[in-house]
Amino acid sequence: MTDRDAFLQRLAAGMHQGFALDWHHNGASHAWPGQALWARAARIKTRWRRSKLLPGARVAVNIPNSPAYVAYMLACWMGGWTFCPLPKLHPRETRRRLQRLQPALWIHYSAQRLQEIPCNGHTQEDQDAALIMWSSGSMGAGNAYRLSFAALQWQMDTHLPALQPSTESLFWNTLPWAHVFAGVLELLTASMAGSVIRVETQRSRSTPPDCTHLCTVPRIARLLDQQQIHALEGGIIGGAPIGDRLAAQLQGSKLRVGYGQTEAGPGITLGHPGEFAPFMLGYPLVQCTIAGETLHYQSPGQADAYLGMTGWLPMLQPQGWRNSGDEVRQDPDGCLYWLGREDGGFSLADGNSVRPEVEESRLMDQYPEAESIVLGAPGARHLHAVVKVSEAQKAAFIRAWQEPYLLQIPEQTFWAQAPAPQGKPSRRWLYENWPA
Repeated sequence: MTDRDAFLQRLAAGMHQGFALDWHHNGASHAWPGQALWARAARIKTRWRRSKLLPGARVAVNIPNSPAYVAYMLACWMGGWTFCPLPKLHPRETRRRLQRLQPALWIHYSAQRLQEIPCNGHTQEDQDAALIMWSSGSMGAGNAYRLSFAALQWQMDTHLPALQPSTESLFWNTLPWAHVFAGVLELLTASMAGSVIRVETQRSRSTPPDCTHLCTVPRIARLLDQQQIHALEGGIIGGAPIGDRLAAQLQGSKLRVGYGQTEAGPGITLGHPGEFAPFMLGYPLVQCTIAGETLHYQSPGQADAYLGMTGWLPMLQPQGWRNSGDEVRQDPDGCLYWLGREDGGFSLADGNSVRPEVEESRLMDQYPEAESIVLGAPGARHLHAVVKVSEAQKAAFIRAWQEPYLLQIPEQTFWAQAPAPQGKPSRRWLYENWPA
């Protein structure tokens, strides 16, 4: 039995023993049992085979979390095609990624219709790849990484016992599945456990009353109150540093801190339930070493290559280590704490060096209504704060701001030009296009 067959067999068991998508769209609730999603995927697979879509071809998909997303993912795996999800991006960045992927099929929403567009891509040498996922690229445009079925199997073997979901569990979805954190540790975990995922197309600021599990980032967790946090039975808070205030809120809950990267597939550390401290990453699930202050790791669940202009390129350093780019320290108990990114620092005009991430985390704790806060000062002597906040909250945010940094809140048209408007802001793009 191949790795793909073993993974699909395990996934099918969970999909048929209780998994369901509780999809809330345009004010109405739609229940999609796992059996119905599996049957829909099988019909798509049959249709694609009749259209001569060759095994090994890449299928690029740009659609929101929905029954269609799950069905297309399953259809790809049933038919031996590689699933390549793309998040919502600036059109220029979408074109760049499609040029790199060279898919045989491109599926996206256009004029409120789901369209399947045949492309020129052919069978690729993706070596039994399950997913091609893109990193957020905080300093650059991001890379595409190949995750095998064996890597996904390791992630499930590692995280299912820790999260302990069951057929009675309800996951509340807050993140796009096109990003590896939610796409693996939420969607696949819930699917294999036979749990329910509630997806709301209009985001709510509070958890559903019967929610039991949550996998999300600190920006979302900051919006929850103590009662909501401590009612949860499990989940992971990861994807960004956790500051003092949020760590205090999460302390004693049943949630865990987690750390990983797209190229790590995504989890390489995990904390104990309810154990939180500022900038804590958790305990290594894999082999780790610290060179200087930089974390290097080896994981059975990591990507095996990234996609360059000429095809797949190896990622590993000598002896199989992978440089995470994160600077860390480790306490005597083995727990890792985040210090910053190797590429995150810069210098002011007076020559003083600045590492902004810790202060940005404090600001995000202090002002949870902000989608992102980035400190910088290209060519200046003093730090400025560029903030992304909704128009509805802009006036109140300005009144509440009591920090020693010049506040800049660009119009939404500014963010629309960013190469990655969803998720983490691209620091490199912001530094090059710093608002006047």
